[in-house]
Amino acid sequence: MRDYYLSNGQLQSRGTFDNIRREIIHGAYDTWFATGQLESHTNSQHGKLEGEQLQYYPDGKLQRREVFAAGQRTGGECLDPNGRPMECPVVVEVMPVYAEGNGGSQAIIAAVQRNFRYPRKALRAGAKGRLVVAFVVDEQGKVVDIHMDQPLHPLLDAAAIQAVQKLKPFRQPGTQNGKPVRVGYNVPITLDIQ
Repeated sequence: MRDYYLSNGQLQSRGTFDNIRREIIHGAYDTWFATGQLESHTNSQHGKLEGEQLQYYPDGKLQRREVFAAGQRTGGECLDPNGRPMECPVVVEVMPVYAEGNGGSQAIIAAVQRNFRYPRKALRAGAKGRLVVAFVVDEQGKVVDIHMDQPLHPLLDAAAIQAVQKLKPFRQPGTQNGKPVRVGYNVPITLDIQ
């Protein structure tokens, strides 16, 4: 997969995936600054970080080098802009904030449940059980890549996808070290007829 900056057409990221919808990376994944300078290089095996992971400053100098085995960090170092070793800053991840309530997971689940309409044909057929609908909140806070993670019945699956399509844009996207990132969600829905 390749992504490009809309502003100038420069390559923004390139990588290979086991599953692109779930964003399970397998192999090399590289990102670039809008200037064309390499920003990061990572390797993954079926979604788990593996080997040397590199992050660069905008001027091309190495900022962070870490080594992973089966998703676990085994070593690494961080360098200041002058190339001197320094303590590695903690990676801060902030989840997206939904447009309603406190913006957390419960507000998202409540909105999906409120938007869900049990199809009459599914009701008459006695279709019930548990399904899981998945989606991604992109860097702009928009809901994208909606799909069934655990399908149940075609009519119920379609209703779950429609419920997620009705979600409002998020107040703020997820971030990692202050940079907007894509964040995946799975919402389970248990359906019963009484």
